[in-house]
Amino acid sequence: MRIEAKVKSKHRRGATLLDVVTGSMLLSVLLIPSLHLVTRSQKMNRRLKLHDSMLYEADQLLQQRKILLSDQVSFTKAWARPMSSPERSTIVTEDGHKLAAGVLVQRNTTIKSSKLLTITCQVWQDRNRNGRVDEDEPVEELQSHWGEP
Repeated sequence: MRIEAKVKSKHRRGATLLDVVTGSMLLSVLLIPSLHLVTRSQKMNRRLKLHDSMLYEADQLLQQRKILLSDQVSFTKAWARPMSSPERSTIVTEDGHKLAAGVLVQRNTTIKSSKLLTITCQVWQDRNRNGRVDEDEPVEELQSHWGEP
């Protein structure tokens, strides 16, 4: 009589504890830093969108003021009485951000022979609603010059 030895298959269907621990370590080493990068990227994207909308609003204010100063009478009034403080306004963007803005028109006396006005537009996110730009508040500022029409 012949006895045949059964050969046990060495292929297992499950994972060993060592495999599970190694896989978990690799996931934690790769996954956690990538999640930090994703959240940091989202913060930067929101900040960039805010600054982009502030620049857009500052440009709109600047263009509106230039159109206003295109009239000879308006320009003469602005030249005769330059602003001592900015003209304040509040803007609500499409994203729902409430922004504060200020437009200042002053004489530019660097060129003596011509009448030149300096227009400064400043837009910021007034977080504490005090009407002033504080150190921790995001701000964008544009400046342009406008000559007599």
